Amino acid sequence: MAATATARRCSVTRLRDGPIRRVLVVCHGNIYRSAFVSQYLMQHLPDAVCVRSGGFHPVAGRPAPERHVLYSRRYGVDLAEHRSAVIDSSDVQWADTIVLMDSRNWQALINLGAPRHRLIWLGVLDGAGVEIPDPDRLSDDEAAAVVDRLQECGSLLAMRISESQQSEP
Repeated sequence: MAATATARRCSVTRLRDGPIRRVLVVCHGNIYRSAFVSQYLMQHLPDAVCVRSGGFHPVAGRPAPERHVLYSRRYGVDLAEHRSAVIDSSDVQWADTIVLMDSRNWQALINLGAPRHRLIWLGVLDGAGVEIPDPDRLSDDEAAAVVDRLQECGSLLAMRISESQQSEP
């Protein structure tokens, strides 16, 4: 429970503390969760905010699975041309904000030297569990529910980032 409270506190603090201009969205493979959220954010954030995505799976260039492409289209997110990217320390250095999905992502980011004060756990935003599961081995219904949650959390994140842009001097 302490880890959950820490994730919530750190995420809320990052959203409150200063402008967000360079967002890196990560998950393990960069073919499901981070692929969706990064595309969603690009469509819903001001042009002044740059968004990238990547993952920790060592193979780049992998497409999003067909079922995920279909589920994502329900929210106007087209992943048909998406290809995975592998993040490294230069991506972490570039980002002023890093959005992650689960404790596996958190550990990999810490190993890459990501400052904890830049991290946002996406699952914090909807008040449900802090972690958003990887749909890779989930049933079709469960995977569709993950996409629904990604959209909800992505929408809340876009709203919070947009509000922070408007309150800048």
